[in-house]
Amino acid sequence: MAYCPKCGIEVEGDNRPCPLCSFPIPKVTEENETVARVPKFPQAANPYPAHFRGVLNRIFVFSTLLIFVAICLMFYIDYELNEMLTWSRYSNLSMFAGWVLLYFSFGYVQSYYKVIIGIGLDALFLLFGLDVFNGKLEWFFPLAFPIVAGTTVISVGYWSAIRLLTVRRFNVIGLFFITLVILFMWINFFIQSYRNEVNLLNWIIVTVLQLLPVLFIMIYVKYGMSERMKQKIARKFHL
Repeated sequence: MAYCPKCGIEVEGDNRPCPLCSFPIPKVTEENETVARVPKFPQAANPYPAHFRGVLNRIFVFSTLLIFVAICLMFYIDYELNEMLTWSRYSNLSMFAGWVLLYFSFGYVQSYYKVIIGIGLDALFLLFGLDVFNGKLEWFFPLAFPIVAGTTVISVGYWSAIRLLTVRRFNVIGLFFITLVILFMWINFFIQSYRNEVNLLNWIIVTVLQLLPVLFIMIYVKYGMSERMKQKIARKFHL
């Protein structure tokens, strides 16, 4: 529909004179109606995330080039001095594993599950290579592999439990300490097993004794602590 520019009444937009004041009405097409419906002011956009992402990308590219140059330089120096690759294998493998860790740290992988699993695989690759460079596999399978794999599984389990919690707050802290105790005992078990010093019964008893204080504290916070104290602690630690 069109409106008379002179008197303002609603008329048909077909170049006919206005029936009220006889003013000629210009023809209004669908294109003009579409243009008229376009808002005058554009939507507000925050340019900071894109700018910050661009800065991170430049830092990552610069770091990647620096690591690449350092790897090439160490290979060249090692070969010139020893006529073979010796110490540079260890250094460059560590630098490559550090670059992978840097890749995850710069947010190129958004899924926390993929980040945890990726860091675990990176650590396994690094430890396997270091053990192979010694001439034979001695400590990777009995020690490094179960510790890193167990740490990865425990971390994935902790993150899954956090996501399933309907009420987080203090439960997150309690689960964190429980996970930490389980992780330390897992590492301790394989270290003792590698040294042939493990006693399964003592290990279970020590694990339970370390978990009990955490469980008692969680029960006290849940049922014994006053609601006012809970709110005060929650405000203090932003829970």
